[in-house]
Amino acid sequence: MSCCGNRRTAQRARLGSPVAAPTPRAARTVVSVPPVVFEYRGAGTLVVTGPLTGVSYRFAGAGARLTVHGADAPSLVSVPGLKPVH
Repeated sequence: MSCCGNRRTAQRARLGSPVAAPTPRAARTVVSVPPVVFEYRGAGTLVVTGPLTGVSYRFAGAGARLTVHGADAPSLVSVPGLKPVH
């Protein structure tokens, strides 16, 4: 009986080793969009991390306003107590 293991090893040597795929954050391109101001209407402190930029936004308390990168804004709209200021 023959083993195909040697053929696989030879084929890998010819093809080279696989290249690692870039990490998801490194692969993303953050589009240039205008920033959005958000106001926190909850109690206490709130820290939210933007899913596209990785930036941490810290709202110190009720009425705190921060300018958020436009690419993160659509996700932050769904956070309870955060409202975009028009």
